[in-house]
Amino acid sequence: MRPFALAALLLAAALGPASAAVVTFDSYQPRYDYSAVTIETEGFAFSAPCQQCMGVEDRVPEDLGGNPLPGAFNGTPYLLYSVDPLGITAVGGTAFYLDRLDLGQSWYVPDAEVGSPVTVSYVLAGGGSGSRQAVLGRSFTTVVVGEEVLSVSISGGRGFGYVALDNLVVNDLPEPASAPLALGALLCAGLATCRRRS
Repeated sequence: MRPFALAALLLAAALGPASAAVVTFDSYQPRYDYSAVTIETEGFAFSAPCQQCMGVEDRVPEDLGGNPLPGAFNGTPYLLYSVDPLGITAVGGTAFYLDRLDLGQSWYVPDAEVGSPVTVSYVLAGGGSGSRQAVLGRSFTTVVVGEEVLSVSISGGRGFGYVALDNLVVNDLPEPASAPLALGALLCAGLATCRRRS
């Protein structure tokens, strides 16, 4: 392999996108248990401000009689909460890159509240804060954040009933070794070009 081609491959590896992980709630147990104020799964902690207002389910929204209700469902387990705000942090409090997440209205949201705005607020890892807004309906809506954050807080989306959360897409932060690798790749490319000319 020519030195220039090798340098290009090293540079692509150093500057390429970080690997993505998706928090899906698929492995979380116990389901249908609303007693916890914090749910930990797949390296993340989800916290509600009260007991009996957050849990994980894996079926179509139903009323107490088992009758189906309209609401966000994608065929896989998802987190439900009924009191704002829902807090999200990485276990251990480390920063993480939040790419996007799916939110939707679930059971007991009145028809008059379909189309309510939700606010996803976050504390930035580098200081400061930010937020994104979206309008929620009875199916999942993807909210794109695209920031390195320390914590996330979600509020709104309905006045009554439950909001569903699924598919939290997070990227591993670039390793500190990436910068030296990129610099080394550029140096190799420069040396290869100089050798050819001489």
